[in-house]
Amino acid sequence: MPNVKIALWDLGNVVVRWEPETILELCRCDAEQTDFLRREFLGHTDWLKLDQGLITEREFAGRLIEQSTLSRAQVLRCFDVVRESLTDLSPSIEMIQQMHNAGIPMYVLSNMSLDNASYLREREYFQYFDGVMISAEENLNKPDPELFKRLLNKFSLQAEDVYFIDDSQPNIETALSLGFSAQHFHRTPHCYQEIRRVFQLPDGG
Repeated sequence: MPNVKIALWDLGNVVVRWEPETILELCRCDAEQTDFLRREFLGHTDWLKLDQGLITEREFAGRLIEQSTLSRAQVLRCFDVVRESLTDLSPSIEMIQQMHNAGIPMYVLSNMSLDNASYLREREYFQYFDGVMISAEENLNKPDPELFKRLLNKFSLQAEDVYFIDDSQPNIETALSLGFSAQHFHRTPHCYQEIRRVFQLPDGG
């Protein structure tokens, strides 16, 4: 492992929970509506466009209302449920605090909508990040290599100094192809232990 100096964090399913089936359950719609949301909401290309900043929640909601039996209130509630579901993963937050205490520079590179990113930026630990790049603000989604290059340029980073932590294999592959070091993240003790090993952090928070 190269002598990495910088931690680059993804957010969804790495720092905060991202559990689509739980979200659908919490929307509390009937079976037919839930199947529709599975296909046309979280599993639709419009969700990627939302993360890319190419459509707004209002535009997305309008299509969902037109094409389903869902009421406007139900659809808007689903967007709220998504935000409410983004609860912190305690082991990751503890590690972010540990890295901050150790003086390790940290950045964020995440596919996320403007509204969801704004919601998360209010959390206290965001002050520990030296820079944050959100896909919707750049009109690019991972794993597009251009987004990674834009991050390096914006924050004057060198790829070989950066250790990228992400739950998506395609994103990891792009990062590795550009010279980053990377950890395909899983919510397991072994994964956290490996990150600690790379940054020479002691066990525990």
